[in-house]
Amino acid sequence: MTERAYYQNPWNFLGLPEDIANAARARGWVLPIPYEATTSYGAGTREGPAAILAASRQVELYDTEFECEPAMEYGICTLPPIDPVHRSPEAMVQSIEEVVANILLDKPGPEVLGILGGEHSISAGVARGAARALKARPLMTVHVDAHADMRAEYEGSPYSHACAARRIVEVSPIFQVGIRNISAEEAAFLKGRKDVRTVFGNEANDPKAPYLKDLADFVKDKNVYLTIDLDGLDPSIMPAVGTPEPGGISWERMLEIVRTVCANAAAVPVFDVVELAPVPGLRAPDFLAAKLVYKMFSYIFNSRQL
Repeated sequence: MTERAYYQNPWNFLGLPEDIANAARARGWVLPIPYEATTSYGAGTREGPAAILAASRQVELYDTEFECEPAMEYGICTLPPIDPVHRSPEAMVQSIEEVVANILLDKPGPEVLGILGGEHSISAGVARGAARALKARPLMTVHVDAHADMRAEYEGSPYSHACAARRIVEVSPIFQVGIRNISAEEAAFLKGRKDVRTVFGNEANDPKAPYLKDLADFVKDKNVYLTIDLDGLDPSIMPAVGTPEPGGISWERMLEIVRTVCANAAAVPVFDVVELAPVPGLRAPDFLAAKLVYKMFSYIFNSRQL
């Protein structure tokens, strides 16, 4: 028996061997952001990144869709979590912007940066950082969510989780899918806008999904930031979120959306999966989130096969 056999797999995303998970070798990097400050209903999203990392170590590396172990080919490096800034949500967004921009600009750096949230407010910083780093190549955003997140401010802060998409649209056009909760203020803001396309829940669940063609056209040959709030999924398969909404999309539809983006975009240099609020003793949502992150990396790196 080798010395390695006595120990658990390394504590990184998917439990990858160290030679596959080091920054010099890995094409994908994972950045945990365990931040929570503006949640307005159920709490616990600060525990989301750790839960995803723990569950990922139980995900089988072999993927029947690709008939291989994709992660062993492209590699994933897991970075240390960002240290939360408690001074204000705005200060935290600024910190995330700096970190994301530096990671994407540094050489060597990842081809794809996958971010584990944390509440959705972090995505404002991610979008700003990505827009700074990719300023020579305009950025488009695809946003899966139950909520429009287009409020100008919420509970006194323009950097609330309820304002995430409103802050993102300041730096990038948005195609949002799965929306089924929206305020009158948000509806008025969205009316007539050309930089936001909103696919509401009933359309998102249409078996024929005609909007997928529009989504393909939206991302065609563009650089895309893909932000997924897990409450975009139906709560029957994703109950571990702070603000669950009935009528969400299925696992299969979520994969269709991600495949459509990856097959048509020029690149997806950054994505995030946010708002997991782990429920003690309930492992399925954590595992779903981990497997979704793995599938996203695999679709991005194997886009020519889609």
